This record gives sequence, structure tokens and C-alpha cells, in this order.
Amino acid sequence: MRLKKITMEDIRSIDVKHALRNVRDGMLDGWYFHGDPTSKDRARLVASNYTSNVIANFIGGSFWTGLLIILNADDGFIGTMSMISTAANMLQCLSPILLERFPKRRTMLTCLRAILYFINVLMIGLIPLFPVGHQAKLYMTGIGVLIVNMINAFIAPGLSIWHIQSLPNRVRKSYFSLITMTVGAVVAICNLLGAKMVDIFTAHDMQYEGLLALRIIAAILCAIEIYLYFHIKEYPYESSGEHVKVADLLIKPFKEKVYLLTVCVTFLWNVTANIPGSYYSFYLLRDVGVSYSYITLISMVNVPIVLFFTPLWRKVLSRYGWFKTLYTAMSIYMLHYLVLALVTKSTIWIYPISQLVGCFFAVGINLSFTGIPYVNMPEKNQTVFIGFYSTMANFAALIGVTIGKYFILSTEHVNFSFLGMQFGNKQLIVVLTGALMSLAVLGIHAISRKVSSEA
Repeated sequence: MRLKKITMEDIRSIDVKHALRNVRDGMLDGWYFHGDPTSKDRARLVASNYTSNVIANFIGGSFWTGLLIILNADDGFIGTMSMISTAANMLQCLSPILLERFPKRRTMLTCLRAILYFINVLMIGLIPLFPVGHQAKLYMTGIGVLIVNMINAFIAPGLSIWHIQSLPNRVRKSYFSLITMTVGAVVAICNLLGAKMVDIFTAHDMQYEGLLALRIIAAILCAIEIYLYFHIKEYPYESSGEHVKVADLLIKPFKEKVYLLTVCVTFLWNVTANIPGSYYSFYLLRDVGVSYSYITLISMVNVPIVLFFTPLWRKVLSRYGWFKTLYTAMSIYMLHYLVLALVTKSTIWIYPISQLVGCFFAVGINLSFTGIPYVNMPEKNQTVFIGFYSTMANFAALIGVTIGKYFILSTEHVNFSFLGMQFGNKQLIVVLTGALMSLAVLGIHAISRKVSSEA
């Protein structure tokens, strides 16, 4: 069969506006309906998802690691920062005691979000400029991280319940699929531009100035997000009419045995996923000697993978459900950690392969976790249950980062050769993560079968 030759006339006949309109309609399908007031709120939620994720990446990840390097932080301090973050977020279990007393929370939650951003983005970023000693700067960084995560612990359950009001069940899969497909692309492009900017500054021996410039851009995005929050409608909350007591925070969730199984799924994932912490980024930047741009450029493989394979994972999700999709994706994703262990200066080409494998299966994992927090959640006092869920997730993360910290400290001087490659503790920690994740997969599989038998 001979293919028709494409002429300039064919190209000129393409209706660009019609094509763009089809793309737009495809993006809006299933979650945005003209004339529906909640659709405008969902559009604002989409935009705020973009801003919050870009902000988190501009001040986190390899850029956070870079700031710690400038502060001359050691492995112990890096582990302590992760422990402080997760321990402080465990206070989410206390959040409902106050939040359930407020019939309207939007203004309070948004103002606290603004304070959190001010401390996390600007104040912590300026610490290297403070005229104090090295140890004092580390203490100030630790205190800043603690305050930020305590504020987040208080507002996170409230934000989740407030925002889920605009996402009825009929639109959740379409909405979360859009978020999964597009947020990664937006973040990857912004990260690449940010990394390139920091590398340019670094080339002129101005690495800190580059990181600071990135935080200033993040501060502008913070202002945009706060504006969006003030324009997302808040609806009356479903409540049992009773004041939430401290005892209720533990008693009520434990009365919902099926919901506890949902919490256990997240617990198993969070323990294993948080073991590596920031150590591997530290290893790449300091030991392997890669640039910010290289790490970010490789991470951009996530963009086409998310765009092309989210519809596939969405079909898997529709057919097999939240839990089965999760443990299926995890069962292969854990191999990504084992491949990471083989990355050295002479085998840096392995790193992109590992990321390719990881990104494909991470799509299924991330898409699963967009809905898992709400699986089997009771209708009343949802702030209590989401607070309990988040607390248990952070408790699991604390266990994970604690395992990671003490593993790194106890293997500080481990260095050996195997099959012609040198291995140190930063590589061994990802091997440990992969091994423990295999056990988590078995646990989630057993829970999935248990939930199915009780449904």
C-alpha cells in the first residue's frame, strides 16, 4: 500500500483552532462541565496543584540537597531533617479537635498556608546569609523545618476535606487522571529551567545565589496559589453534631475495621518508600558529580511516560481497583531501586534506564494513591479519618527515615568492590529499600484479598 504524499496544501488545510479545541475538550472531559459552578472550583484546584508541586520541587529535591551542602550538613543532619518532618506531621491526628469546631475554615486554612510558605520558601532560604556560626545555622534550619511541618500537620486534613468537596465521586477518576498526566509535565519543564539557571550560577561560583533566585520565583507562585485558595468555594461539612475529643481520634478509626485496612496499605508503602530519603540525591551530586541539569533532564522522561501511559493505567485502575493496581505497579517499581545501586561514575548510563523503569510504574502508584485515602472512609467526621490516615502515613514515613538514617550511620565506612564496581552505603540503602518493598507488596496483596472478602 502506497502512502499518500503530504503536500503544503494539506498542511495549510489543517484547522489549527479546531485541533486545539479538540485537545482542550479532551483535557476537560469528565471533570469540567460548562455552567457547573463546582467545575470552576476544580479548575482552580488544577491550577493550585501546578503551583504547589512546582513550589515543592523548587525548594525540595536536589535543590534542598544543594542548600544542605551549602550549609555543610552531614549524613546525620540530613536524616534528622527527614525525621523532624515526618514526626511533626504526625500531629495531624490532633488537627480535627480544632478544625471540627469551625463550621467555616477557608480563611483560617489559607492564611496558615501563607505563613507556612513564608517560613519555608523565604526564611529558610535566607539562613545561609545570617551572621551566625555554622552550627547555629543548622539549628535554625531544623527549627524552621519543625515549625513548617507543624503548621502543615494542622492544616493538611482541613485542606483535603475542603477541596474534596468540589470533587464528587463521578469526576474523581477523570480529575485525578488529568492531574497525574499534566502535573508531571509542568513540574519537569519548570525543574529543567530551574536546574539550568542554578547550573549557570554554579558555573560562576554562585550556587547559593542560584538557589535563592529559584526560591524568589517560588514565592511568586505562592502568592498566586493563595489567591486561588481564597476563590475556591467552601460548602457545609458533614458532621455527627458531637465535639471531637482526643479519644475519638483513635477510637473512631479503630471501629472502622475495613477503613483500617486502607490505612495499612498506605503504612506499608510509606515505610519502604521513605527509607532512601535525600541520601541518593546527595550521592549523585557530591560523589558521582552530576549536575542539577542532568538530574532534572533525566527526570523529564517522566513527562511523555505520564502523558502516554496514564490512560493505560486508568484502564487498569477501572478494571482492577485501587489496591490491586497499587501492588501490581509496586512489584516492578521495586526493581528500579536495585538498578539504582549499580550507578557509579563509570556506569552513569544506568541511571536513565533505572528512571525509565521507575517512571512507568510510578504512574500506576501515584494514580492509585489519588483515591486510596478515601476508600472505605465513613461519611461523617471525615476530618477525623483523614487526620488519622495522614498521621499513620507520617508515622510509617518516620519509621522509614529512621531506618534509613541509622542504616547510613552504621554503614558509614562500608566500601567494597563487586563485579568490578565500587559499592558504598548510599548504594546499599536502595538495595535495602527494594528488598523491603517486596515484603510490602506481599502485605498489600493480602490486604486487598481481605477487603474483597469483606466487601
